[in-house]
Amino acid sequence: MPLWLLLLVMALATYRATRLVVDDTFPPVLWARHRLAGGWTGPDEDVPVYRSRWVPQWLADLVSCPWCASGWVALGVTGGVWATGGLPVPLLVWLAVWAGGALLAAQEWA
Repeated sequence: MPLWLLLLVMALATYRATRLVVDDTFPPVLWARHRLAGGWTGPDEDVPVYRSRWVPQWLADLVSCPWCASGWVALGVTGGVWATGGLPVPLLVWLAVWAGGALLAAQEWA
């Protein structure tokens, strides 16, 4: 497979997994995200009223920020591809996949 096509497929996989973590309404993922980032909003609509006490703020921010979550998802995708098929310069591939996935996940239409 050509490297450009592999990068494209990895960026699209990163985008889809990031959407699943950050924004989708698939019930098990939605339940976990609400437990981590706060599920119900008050009259302000931007401030979560409820969040589990054991959840640190950085984890709540991670599951609600497409840029942050896509970095970790891209790391997992890149690591998986590198472990199974090998990649030239995995650090640069990770950054490229992260950029592509994050740009797609942060769009309003996405």
